[in-house]
This record gives sequence, structure tokens and C-alpha cells, in this order.
Amino acid sequence: MASTMEKDLHKDIDAIRADIQTLSDTVGKLAAEAARTQETIAKTVRKAAGRVTGAGEDFVEEAAHLGKEAAGAATDAAEVSLAAVEREIKRNPVGAVLVALGVGFLVGMIGHR
Repeated sequence: MASTMEKDLHKDIDAIRADIQTLSDTVGKLAAEAARTQETIAKTVRKAAGRVTGAGEDFVEEAAHLGKEAAGAATDAAEVSLAAVEREIKRNPVGAVLVALGVGFLVGMIGHR
């Protein structure tokens, strides 16, 4: 009877060993899959970061371009205004001097306070 018990015990131990081996294989496969998933996620994040960086660079370039255009438009407007003032001074020099004196007087009064 002891030999039957020993055989049953050996069968149970062998079954436990087989189950442990199966569990080890499964855990190994899961770890490998987790590593592949982690690498896939890392690649996806790097690609997304690259696209965001590219979009940011495009935004900065567009803003710089618009800033240059705005500065150019402001320069053009200032030149037109300056030309108009010069024409007005040539057309009416006395009036221009009186306006300059009035502006100077007002600035002096405000600065004196």
C-alpha cells in the first residue's frame, strides 16, 4: 500500500512540476509581450512628440513670418504718414509751426506737473 501512496505522491509532484513549468512559460511569454508592448508605446510616443515638435516649429515659423509682414506694413504706413506730414508742412508752413508750438506747450505743461 505504501508503494501506491508513493506512486500517487510522485504523480502529484510531477503534475505540480508540470504546472509550475507551464506557469513559468506563460509568465515568460507575458513578460516578452509586455516588453514588446512597452517598446511599441515608446515608439508611438516618440513619433507623437516629433509631430508635436514639428507643429510647434511650423507655428513659430508662421508667427515669425506674420510678424515680419506686420512690421513691413507698419513701416509702410509710417512712411506714408511721414510723407503726408511733410506735404502738409510744405503746403502750410506757418500752420505747422503753430501746431508744433501748441504740442510743445502741452507737453511742457504736462511735464511740469
